[in-house]
Amino acid sequence: MISSGSGQPTKTVTAGLFQVLCAALLLGAVAVLGGLPLPAAAAFAEPDGHLAPQLHYCPSGVGVDTPGVIERCDRSSRPADQAQRLDNAAQLIRLTLTNASDQIQPTRLFIGPYYLGHIQIYGAGDARGGGGGGLQPLASGGADQGGGTASAALAGHAFALNLPPGRSAYLLRIEAPGFAHLSVKAEPLRDVALASDGATLSVGLHLGMLAVLAGLALVPVLLHPGPVSRRLFALNALILMQVGLGSGLIPQLIPALPGPAAMSAFMVLIMVRTAVWGGLYQALIQPHFPARGYQWACWLSYATAGLAAVLYLLEWVVAARVISLVLVLAIPVLHTVAALRARTLMPLLKRALVGSLIIYDGLQVVAIVLLIGYSGQSDMPVIISRFLDLAVPLLAMGTVLLRNRASDQQLAHAKQTLARQEARIAAEMAASEEKRTLLDMLTHEIRNPLATIKLASRALQAQASATPALRRRAANIDTGVRTIDAVIERCDLHNRIEGEGITPQQRPVDIERLLDDLVLGDALAPRLDREGPALGRVMTDSYLLQILLGNLLDNATKYSPADTRIQVVRERSADAWHLGVRNRIDPDWTPDPERLFERYYRHERARHKGGSGLGLPLAKRIAERLGGTLDYRHDGDEVQFTVHMPDHPGQAA
Repeated sequence: MISSGSGQPTKTVTAGLFQVLCAALLLGAVAVLGGLPLPAAAAFAEPDGHLAPQLHYCPSGVGVDTPGVIERCDRSSRPADQAQRLDNAAQLIRLTLTNASDQIQPTRLFIGPYYLGHIQIYGAGDARGGGGGGLQPLASGGADQGGGTASAALAGHAFALNLPPGRSAYLLRIEAPGFAHLSVKAEPLRDVALASDGATLSVGLHLGMLAVLAGLALVPVLLHPGPVSRRLFALNALILMQVGLGSGLIPQLIPALPGPAAMSAFMVLIMVRTAVWGGLYQALIQPHFPARGYQWACWLSYATAGLAAVLYLLEWVVAARVISLVLVLAIPVLHTVAALRARTLMPLLKRALVGSLIIYDGLQVVAIVLLIGYSGQSDMPVIISRFLDLAVPLLAMGTVLLRNRASDQQLAHAKQTLARQEARIAAEMAASEEKRTLLDMLTHEIRNPLATIKLASRALQAQASATPALRRRAANIDTGVRTIDAVIERCDLHNRIEGEGITPQQRPVDIERLLDDLVLGDALAPRLDREGPALGRVMTDSYLLQILLGNLLDNATKYSPADTRIQVVRERSADAWHLGVRNRIDPDWTPDPERLFERYYRHERARHKGGSGLGLPLAKRIAERLGGTLDYRHDGDEVQFTVHMPDHPGQAA
């Protein structure tokens, strides 16, 4: 059931109503489909009733022209070699009817199901079976003759006979698979209206329930179309069409429809129904089990179902029925294994999927056993077949309902998680804003006394009477002031970049001159080597790039051994330029690459050195603001930070 977003109570009520409706349909199906045929069958078996039919199968090798054929048909069950046949070979059956009255009884002989291809009825000239010879055709029918024939009826074929008093034997020649169910009933013409009404009501209720299920499955398609809802509706519609053809309703409503074409369509629909059913369960399971082997197995099952459908159209029925039998039993096993291996399925949904698949496969096995073991002896195969037609969509709809309920729960949980994350992000943003405000206030308040200290320091150094020790102390004060001022400048710049308060000014910049300015008069100059071709002039923001490179060079100077070299690596590609700073590093000082660009992060061994932990995060943010990236590489005892910047239009070579 697809939620309309109207709130949890409405969803719960809707789901409950849907479950009650499905349960009512299922109970109604069992009561109606299981109960309607049985009273009629019981009436035939009454001791003082009429026309109790008895079936005896003919042995293999016996034909209509075989002498004494009726006497030779004395088997109570279908011969084993015939029961195992998958083609539409002719089967001969002796039908014995008993007329307990002393008058000729006009009789309606009903032979089902409707999809039996050819039916011929033979009888002796005197309508009795005593002589066994001189059999003559009395009537013929079958699905291949189409729904416009006089014998076509719902769920089977009806033939008129004049039954003499006593026991009468007839020979039925039926072309159908060896395992096909056969239902034979006979009723006096005076009871035909009542019997026909019962059969019509039974088939009508069956089709009506299927139509209701198809209508229910259509609602989600109209409200919230998706792969699951579309496949569920397709499954229900296909079952309805298949039963409409197999029961004879559609052929009788469209008499011009050729019989063989209708039956070929009936068999093709069985294969399409099987494939769509598998596709529905794939749509339910695959999001939680995206294994490539499972996907390929599903596609193989669809291709195999398509092959069987083509074989039915070509009338290669033996191969088609073998494939059909394998698919019907194998597809549930495929999806059961996949559902059991799906790790992200909710436990309740997994149990529902596996349970419905096992029930489906079990019902198929029961139906096959009943078809083989109870043909012509009871209506149980018809009952289980109709029950299966209703159980398949009900199981599928119940599973989809649980899946949608689980999806609603996951969606609600995701919304709650998202709301918590949004609240946390909002709190972090507020805290970050408060930190920026505090830093702005502190830097503003600190700068004024720093300026005073700086002026006093320079005044002390300028006094001619100052001793060397005093001038040295004043110089240390000045150095400390510059260090604090640099830290304040970094904090201020970082806050401005975080707050989107700086817009890069793209201008031509000479990289070599910029490097010269950075190391001029610095102790770093004697240790610096430049590798690669000069980059010349590039389009960038000189101020921001100077801060970026200055932080990288300062980091290299601070954390590399004093007697090692520092390399500035220059490189140009087709549409970008690259500038790296490489230096040696003590293995014990290797930073955590996951936290290297976090604000305030410093290696535990570096805490006694000067620094604020803002240089590298600031360098990375500047690189991103300039349209490039800054990456880190650790190779042996060397580390390298590389700036990658794209070229811009108007750049000088």
